[in-house]
Amino acid sequence: KVPNLDLPAMCSPKFKPGPPTEEAQVLSDRLNEVLITSGILPLDSLCIHHGKSVWVLYVDATCINYDGNVFDATLLAMIAALKNTQLPKATYDEETGRTICTRKSKVPLQIARTPIAMSFGVFNSTTLLADPTSFEEPLLDTTVSVILDADSGDLISAIQLGIDTTPSQGLLQTCMAAAAKRRPVLSGRV
Repeated sequence: KVPNLDLPAMCSPKFKPGPPTEEAQVLSDRLNEVLITSGILPLDSLCIHHGKSVWVLYVDATCINYDGNVFDATLLAMIAALKNTQLPKATYDEETGRTICTRKSKVPLQIARTPIAMSFGVFNSTTLLADPTSFEEPLLDTTVSVILDADSGDLISAIQLGIDTTPSQGLLQTCMAAAAKRRPVLSGRV
């Protein structure tokens, strides 16, 4: 799985035409990390024939209206796309050394987990904001993203970015509790 997030100039005046911004690259890396660490898709399920042929999935997302917290929205969109993906039935021919695909039969991906992210921002070291907007994001001291399994509620990871990167136990607990409370609402949308 190779995720990519595009933040074109049309989505916000914040972005200019040209090569991918640093923010787009960092977000793409964070999305890749979540998709790998969550175990959403067992890599062996992409194997057509061991040692000879495998599927490579490219998951591209383009932001059309940047209003903040694009990480959560993009992860949700990518998970929905993967859950709806069906690959053509593929077989490997030993004699010719070729992989043959048929469009007549399709196979859904074997989704093992469904990660969902809920992000929070800390303003002025005192105020916790859920789902920060593009107006609020530049004013935040710290951002915390809690990634849970949509089905089980298990914690997949918690990422803290910003000025105060020393995780406060109270802050993380508050964010995880709020994410657990919000999980049923989001899990119904994936």
